[in-house]
Amino acid sequence: MLSAEPCSECNKLAWIIVESGAQQDVMRALEDLGLEHYTLFEQVEGSGETGHKQGNAVFPGINTVLMIAMPEAKVEPLVRALHEIRDSFIVRPGMKVIVTDCVMY
Repeated sequence: MLSAEPCSECNKLAWIIVESGAQQDVMRALEDLGLEHYTLFEQVEGSGETGHKQGNAVFPGINTVLMIAMPEAKVEPLVRALHEIRDSFIVRPGMKVIVTDCVMY
């Protein structure tokens, strides 16, 4: 049964779209930040600033998407960690984080 009151600690929703090659680094960052609860979508195709990702010879690469309900205080540390991961690669992987308000019951 759903709680009648929203979760006061989970007031932000982060969507992380990342090339699959950087997925393990992102997962490690979540663990380091104590963000244990997430939903993971693998083998996600798309097109963005780094081009098409369709997992084939014409458009190689594929994405992973994570959805994380989290407290607002964790947003800045998460974004900072993601930028560090992205910048650690010789060729920057495609990576975006989208943060919205969240009401979770």
